[in-house]
Amino acid sequence: MVKQYKIDEVGKLTEKLKQKGNIILTNYSGVKVKDLSELRRKISAKGADYKVVKNNLFRRALKDTGTVQIDEYLKGPVGVVFAGGDVSEVAKVLKDFGKEQEKFSFSIGVVGNIIYNEEQIKRIADLPSKEVLLSQTMSLLNGPATKVATGVSQVMASLARGIKAVAEKNAQ
Repeated sequence: MVKQYKIDEVGKLTEKLKQKGNIILTNYSGVKVKDLSELRRKISAKGADYKVVKNNLFRRALKDTGTVQIDEYLKGPVGVVFAGGDVSEVAKVLKDFGKEQEKFSFSIGVVGNIIYNEEQIKRIADLPSKEVLLSQTMSLLNGPATKVATGVSQVMASLARGIKAVAEKNAQ
């Protein structure tokens, strides 16, 4: 018989997966509780959540939400980062925390129902933030428009000078 607290926990995990579908699995074995609390605080500041999960309950939640199955990675103590939209910021926090804590590691991530390994997550961590990417894109789009506007302005100025020169010549 399934116990009610397990059903409730699967429901909570399912809800988190629906809200923040991007996840990163971590191995926290050997990391002190105070250090994990600090990690939770840093991750929370980026709009994500960190939760230690029971593997079987998490498998059920993944199945309930239709998320890609990652059973082979759910072994031993597992902590899950539930990230919303900006995974790169959360990955940066995890990467930096891994540098501070030798025993901390992350194994895989699921972003948009695609599985990424540890190396790929580290590359995601090296990406600029969403805001930086948007500003770079806008500056790239703004450059040609500015050149076109300048070119049109110069053509109009040349035309005006030409008309003025013809008018002055005819006036004489």
